[in-house]
Amino acid sequence: MAQAALDPDGLTAPVPGRGTMTAMTTPAVGPAARRPAPRGTSGPSAPSTRRVKRSPATSVPLAERAGGPDLARGLALLGIAMANTIGWLHGTEWTVLLKQADATVADRIVDVIASFTIDNRGFPLFAMLFGYGIGILHRRSQARGERARTFLARTARRHLVLLLLGLTHGILLFSGDILASYAIIGMLCAVLVTVRKRWLLPVAAILTTPLLAFWGWADGTIGLWGMDGYPEASAATYLEGVEMRAWDMLYVVGSSLASDLGLLGPMVIGALAARIHLFEQVRPNRDILVPLTAVGIAVGLVGAVPLTAVLVIDPHHDWLYNETALGILGVVHQFSGVVGALGAAAAAALIADHVRRSNGPPGTPGLGVPARAVYAVEALGAMALTAYVAQSAVFMALFPPYTLGLGARVGSAGAAVVVLLSWLVMVVVAVLLRRAGRRGPLELVLRKLGGATSPRSAGKAGPS
Repeated sequence: MAQAALDPDGLTAPVPGRGTMTAMTTPAVGPAARRPAPRGTSGPSAPSTRRVKRSPATSVPLAERAGGPDLARGLALLGIAMANTIGWLHGTEWTVLLKQADATVADRIVDVIASFTIDNRGFPLFAMLFGYGIGILHRRSQARGERARTFLARTARRHLVLLLLGLTHGILLFSGDILASYAIIGMLCAVLVTVRKRWLLPVAAILTTPLLAFWGWADGTIGLWGMDGYPEASAATYLEGVEMRAWDMLYVVGSSLASDLGLLGPMVIGALAARIHLFEQVRPNRDILVPLTAVGIAVGLVGAVPLTAVLVIDPHHDWLYNETALGILGVVHQFSGVVGALGAAAAAALIADHVRRSNGPPGTPGLGVPARAVYAVEALGAMALTAYVAQSAVFMALFPPYTLGLGARVGSAGAAVVVLLSWLVMVVVAVLLRRAGRRGPLELVLRKLGGATSPRSAGKAGPS
């Protein structure tokens, strides 16, 4: 769940009534932009021989962020929180997708909804948005005429801070942390983005996305392993849990480039989408976004059917206990989730654009309830890093044996109630922060320690 995904910058979109420069008018980049002007020419196309002093870095104003990616993040936070509850529930043997084999009707209904909309769909969506943000930051860096090493140095600093935040989160709160892995794999994505050979990104996506098959195989066969929860979930004391999580995070940092390399595929897909401003320039890309939404969501739903059927009909594997068959169903569930995630991101872009064109930007007087709801979720998406960590703090206060011990007493339905209530509270907090023109606390920490992502404008023009 990372900087561009959890703490994005530079997602700009046209704001009605504003004369600022936005993503719609981002200068062209690529071979034509890099080609030097003929010797002796003058004007805007002629390269300057004077040393240009770089302005201090700042971030894109909240009011100029593109709504689609933030809406997708805000909704995905709800799903990610629900998916993460498997790291807190314990005491009941697992079946496919790490669900509890023995479950009430209400629990299983929640499990089915999660299987179709969250499991193996939420993290690819976050990874795509992470890569999309990296692509935008690189695009803006090119538009400023920066060298690749300048972009990579700034990105490395921010990802180092993100890695430290991830380690802190993983050790103190939740060993299922994704920030550390996103920081490491995301840096590899940033390096690939700067390579001038434009075919390299598609090839990287083709080569690394299949690595997600290992995760899908595990989701399909986990019920054969006799597990009933993660050890950290049933730790007797907080310090015991910290020790377990510290070892887990040490393994994550040491093995991410191998065990988490599958994340690079969705990240690269996001970076490729950023090349054409796919989720920012909605009208020019509508011919892509509309079919992408329909096909992506359809594939995501259909691909979830086989493994979900096992979850409902045979959770104890009385009939289907063949590891190969279950593994294949898990892989289908995983890969269809990647396609579904892309469809969800496209849908969020279309919805956010429609709301803006029908109702005006956030803060417009007289907004209806649907528009207010969309903008509220967008506000949460803009502080996704803070919300992601806050979810773990809430779970830590409720689920472990050394707090309220709900992890051994509730199932998926009870956990879903906790998730939904905490998500709604965070939405309210995000709206209040947005109205005050403030970012989330951890977003501010990341900017303070890692630096902002775009140069401070010399005049009144908006960011490009």
